[in-house]
Amino acid sequence: MSYKRINITITKEALDKINQYCTEEDISKSFLIREAAITYIENMQKQKEIEKKNKEISEAIDAIGEIKEKIRFNNARTAEEMIREFRDSR
Repeated sequence: MSYKRINITITKEALDKINQYCTEEDISKSFLIREAAITYIENMQKQKEIEKKNKEISEAIDAIGEIKEKIRFNNARTAEEMIREFRDSR
């Protein structure tokens, strides 16, 4: 695995926290920041996937609702009403 050096700018307070944590955990700042960045990216990607699935589910629910409203039989009852009535009669 090859590594590249980068420069970042952070507040003194953030650097102090990073330094303290790295000392306590006996890890390098490079390791901490590398792992934190990877974790952040993975979490954001998962969040976007969840939001996409939720949007698709919401759209499907809306479409089902529209279809349900359009489906009426000769007696003006919906399929859902007819099924409920059938179940209740048993």
